[in-house]
Amino acid sequence: MRKLILYLGAFLLLGAVLTGFTNNAEQDATTDKSNELQSEKPDKAEIQEGVSGVIAKVKELQKLTEERADNTDEINELGEAIEKNWDSIEKKVEASHPEDYKNIEESLYPLIATAKKDKVNKTNLRTLSLETLDKLEAFKQKL
Repeated sequence: MRKLILYLGAFLLLGAVLTGFTNNAEQDATTDKSNELQSEKPDKAEIQEGVSGVIAKVKELQKLTEERADNTDEINELGEAIEKNWDSIEKKVEASHPEDYKNIEESLYPLIATAKKDKVNKTNLRTLSLETLDKLEAFKQKL
């Protein structure tokens, strides 16, 4: 009789432990899915915020190109700032929107390179900044 109670107790204990682990595994799978969904939302918000920052810097650069003064140093600094802002979101944009990423970079990288030159071509910068702004604004609206 003692053996029967011992086996029955062990069997019940084993069943309870296995049930607990099974429920835990299902809960972990559910938690992983909800975490993935939550992590996508901050990425989108982070991309929107980053794109807004790049747009603001490109607009500043555009204003500087319209001035007649020799402001090469300021233009160089803005080129660096644009590059830094874009780098902060570049991988996320590339991963989530590869076609838009390629489209934006076709004008953004020449804009950055031109803005960082020692002798700045303001006419070229104006053209590139307008083109880049159009692409960034369209991308932001798409988000």
